[in-house]
Amino acid sequence: MFGHHEFDLYEAIYTTRSMRRLKPDPVPPATIVKVIEAATMGPSGHNRQPWFFVVVTERETREFVAVRYRQAWEQIFTPVEREVVANDPQSQRGRNLRSAKYLAEHIADAPVMIFCCVKRYTDRARAGQPMVGAIYPAIQNLCLAARGYGLGTSITGLHSMYGDEIDARLGVPPEYVNLILIPMGYPKGRWARPDRKPARQVTFWEKWGNRRDTMPE
Repeated sequence: MFGHHEFDLYEAIYTTRSMRRLKPDPVPPATIVKVIEAATMGPSGHNRQPWFFVVVTERETREFVAVRYRQAWEQIFTPVEREVVANDPQSQRGRNLRSAKYLAEHIADAPVMIFCCVKRYTDRARAGQPMVGAIYPAIQNLCLAARGYGLGTSITGLHSMYGDEIDARLGVPPEYVNLILIPMGYPKGRWARPDRKPARQVTFWEKWGNRRDTMPE
């Protein structure tokens, strides 16, 4: 845990992948607050800190969200994707889809749901739009801090398909956007480095398309 023993930053970055299979074991409220505290250390323009985090642990509300989350998943889970899950479950795409499907079917079992809400712009050019650029650094901090406490997280916005109902249940005011849902709990799986493209493959130098095959020491 942070504050109790050394935890390597790069170990956290390289192993904080989406953990959608979570144990129902409760998470101490003090730990949840520490994780959110780390989120609030994220940068925001003019230090606006335009965020609020709604923590849900009560089973009844989690079930309320879960019913709508499953409905949203069923709407976007295409016949082609269903076929991949059925016939090619061990492919990379099949594994990803199975993991997302599992979350949709078991999200009520996640002991903690954190709804990340961000303020809407009020200036004439952007009025009503969420301050998206301000919330994502906070979200990444939250996920990294959760990793430090041995907690798994994933980032989803699928709940927004039933946003009006969920916001009414949670009391989110209209000047805020309930942008991201983070289910959090102790993971059933193991921490591991996710499959990613090599950094050089996705890096261009000076102009799009220019790669460096060799790098100076």
